[in-house]
Amino acid sequence: MGSKNTTSDLAGALDSARTAIRDANAEVAGALREVHEEVSAAREQVALIQEVVRTVTDVDTIKALADTTRLSLLRALSRDRVPKSAKELAEDLGQPQTKLYRHLKVLLEAGLIEAAETRVVSGIVETKYRSAQGSLTIDPTAHPVETREAMDRIIDENLADYRKRFLRHLDDLGIPSDPEEAKNSGMLMFLSSTLPADVAADFQKRLEALVKEFDSLPRDPDGVRIEGLVSWFRPRIPETPDGSAAANP
Repeated sequence: MGSKNTTSDLAGALDSARTAIRDANAEVAGALREVHEEVSAAREQVALIQEVVRTVTDVDTIKALADTTRLSLLRALSRDRVPKSAKELAEDLGQPQTKLYRHLKVLLEAGLIEAAETRVVSGIVETKYRSAQGSLTIDPTAHPVETREAMDRIIDENLADYRKRFLRHLDDLGIPSDPEEAKNSGMLMFLSSTLPADVAADFQKRLEALVKEFDSLPRDPDGVRIEGLVSWFRPRIPETPDGSAAANP
């Protein structure tokens, strides 16, 4: 009698265990489906953002960009296009987290970044931010006077940031003895020449197209990091006393 009861109890326990496992598997499968759907949606959103090319022309937005911290935040969010929280950004920039909220708010109001996701962490609502565009161009030509000071600061800050990171890279890596390895690790090239106007215009267009191609390349967090700065300008050639153009130095 006891043996039958024991067998019946074991059978019931096994049935309950099987049911629990099936239920658990169903919950896991459902959770995985939700995760896959969220990942797919996130990828679609990132793909859409990568296609957004924004040109900033208004005075307020240009002035909003003329700040060291805000430029650093935008670079950090644009670099890999991976959403980051204020805490993660603070770690990236080596700045106090509380200092960043005001700057994040300015960038949000200017539409330069957006909230990618919100979650509750230890009872606190945490927001992750991302760049609102895949490529950003600043065009001050509509308001040259009002934006002159802001543009000077934006250019100065970006040049200073690139210089700092380039020199830090050389300090960390050193200069390899192999020429090809040295070229792959980084290079600095200077261009200066007097060209026919049509040749200069064609070269500039191809240079712009190359930068656009780079912006459109798919991001790979596990790939090779590439940093670069492209600059191009046509200096004014001073005139001689007789009104003709002076020879280039």
